Amino acid sequence: MSSYDFPSYNPRDLDRDFPYFAYPKIVGGLSLDGNREFVHNRSQLQILRPENEILGEGKSFNLNIGFENKFDRITVQGEYLNNMLRWILANRHRYDETKSQIFGADFLTFRGTFRLIMNSPYERNEGWILRIQKWKDTIFIAEEKTPEKLNKVPTQQEERFMYWGYKFEDLMTTTAKKACQNAAPAANEDEPVNENTEFNCMFVSKIGNFRVQYGAEMDGYMDPNAAADESIPLQPDKFVELKTSNAIRHPGQERTLRKFKFVKWWAQCFLVGTENVIVGWKDKDGVVRNVQKISVKECSRSALEWKGNVCFNFLLDVLTFLKKTIVEDSLTKVYRLTWYPDRGFTMEIEACTEPFLHEWFYSQFK
Repeated sequence: MSSYDFPSYNPRDLDRDFPYFAYPKIVGGLSLDGNREFVHNRSQLQILRPENEILGEGKSFNLNIGFENKFDRITVQGEYLNNMLRWILANRHRYDETKSQIFGADFLTFRGTFRLIMNSPYERNEGWILRIQKWKDTIFIAEEKTPEKLNKVPTQQEERFMYWGYKFEDLMTTTAKKACQNAAPAANEDEPVNENTEFNCMFVSKIGNFRVQYGAEMDGYMDPNAAADESIPLQPDKFVELKTSNAIRHPGQERTLRKFKFVKWWAQCFLVGTENVIVGWKDKDGVVRNVQKISVKECSRSALEWKGNVCFNFLLDVLTFLKKTIVEDSLTKVYRLTWYPDRGFTMEIEACTEPFLHEWFYSQFK
């Protein structure tokens, strides 16, 4: 096995100046319908309900409603970057074939992959696996589930916890059609949630000297007109992130929030230009009795034992490592980069595996 000069993930080594990061720009969007089928439009863009209907004391939302009749998330084997690749094909007319790179990007991936990497210097338990291919001078990065995640069978209680998150998003938002018709935004309160639907934006940005393009599932948008009229450009700062968290009852819970949750919320939002998180403070029975808006800047200012520059420097170091290490274009060679908190990095070239850049994708390009 080849030896590699892996980057350090020690926070002390990464505590340098914050690297250059260009404000992310939205260049398109895609929807997944109730069967997780790709749709090249904004049909699943969710509109945030008016703040006076969801924020403040006295608001109560039962996140258990519809749990028994929910539409479970469909697991698609080998999905990887497929929906992003479909979006690229749908927008192929915007691609300049005189240039080598796909849309001029050094890296193509999903926001969640970047967030995983960014959180690593402060992660104590979970590792990650990335599958990587380089083609047309662009490095494609796809997350693979670790054996621990693949082998874990969630209990019914864990499934209920996950459902609470979906239900909170459902209760805080409405569809573009209902919003524009001034229909009752809480009309979906008693309906079960379909966990398959989602709306993704495609972003372009620059990290250090690298041009990056990434997709991200987005929550609530604050302009119903943009959902109904796709000619209106989407703006990053008009999205909000929706989260649930245990209501703070004692200092230990606040410490956990600031130390472990805020770093993940901040990374997730910062990458896509989202400025606010709307938090539903829930009790042990899944009832939200207070909804609060927290600015992403406040998450950073309240950081406990983590620093944003450390997170971003590690992301840049990993991208730099990949750029230096993976130099050959190949439609058959797949690199596998693994990281665990207690074991560090390993990297190998996969043997006898199916590449995730499929012929139905690359055959459409010269």
